[in-house]
Amino acid sequence: MDKSKQHIMYGFVSGMGLVIVSLIIYVTGMAFKPGMSYISYIPFLIGIILNAIAYSKSKDGFVTFGNVFGNCFKACLIVTIIVVAWAVASTSLFPEMKEKAFEIARESMAKNPKMTDEAMDSGMSIMKKFYIPMMIAGSLLSTLFYGAIFSLIGAMVAKKKGAPPITSDHF
Repeated sequence: MDKSKQHIMYGFVSGMGLVIVSLIIYVTGMAFKPGMSYISYIPFLIGIILNAIAYSKSKDGFVTFGNVFGNCFKACLIVTIIVVAWAVASTSLFPEMKEKAFEIARESMAKNPKMTDEAMDSGMSIMKKFYIPMMIAGSLLSTLFYGAIFSLIGAMVAKKKGAPPITSDHF
């Protein structure tokens, strides 16, 4: 594979790993337990770190923090595309997931003593109307947010010798 495009492979594998772990968490019934969604980010983090190391090795270590971060963030963009596609597909594949999300939202609103029945009904109506756009936006923003953090971690982990030395072949 062209070493300048290795972020595509790492992004694809990381994204698929994230989707597979998410699917396992959902199928085992643990998806709506607090903190379980963060477990699916483990393959994402590992993939980005491995991408950073591979990128540095492909350049014989002559990379800067910014070079590595940028390459890792490109992989994160691939992961984001996969996650958003999975979020949309999972709504069709698992319609009960949507209903469970509505149920949890209603329970959360009911815990607020200041929330009236009219406000709850209004909130649920808006949530039902904009479920897909909100899910896409949430998936997009959270994946990019964690991707930026993971790219920073990857850039810190990768060995860096600095910018490549200037040789006489450049003149």
